[in-house]
Amino acid sequence: MSPKPKTPTGLGGAGKALWRRLTAAFDFEVGELLIVETAARQADDLAALEAVVEATGLTVPGSAGQPRLNPAVAECRQGRIALARMLGMLGMPDDDDKPMTAASRSARHAAEARWGRKRMEQEARAKRLSDGTA
Repeated sequence: MSPKPKTPTGLGGAGKALWRRLTAAFDFEVGELLIVETAARQADDLAALEAVVEATGLTVPGSAGQPRLNPAVAECRQGRIALARMLGMLGMPDDDDKPMTAASRSARHAAEARWGRKRMEQEARAKRLSDGTA
């Protein structure tokens, strides 16, 4: 196991926590560490946006005084999507301890769905044959 990389400067609480959690659990290549750092900075941005929503609420007054969705809510959602994508790019191990990228997980899910359908069709055909209804 290689020495743990130093925490990048300028990270806030959420970013430091994510950095420490990930670098304690996994050994990353240099390129992956850049993704981890970017994800940590995104986690800080997300925490700041969530604080804005907490302070100002889900709705804010619109131009005519009508209630409207706080724009920070949409930014939080986008931040979560961005963070999830970054973490998916890291190829962290799946349940079988095999590294998998987001594309690999997606392909695996598609293959399982396709072969699961085929298996169900084969089982239905076998049942019809055994029942004599085929």
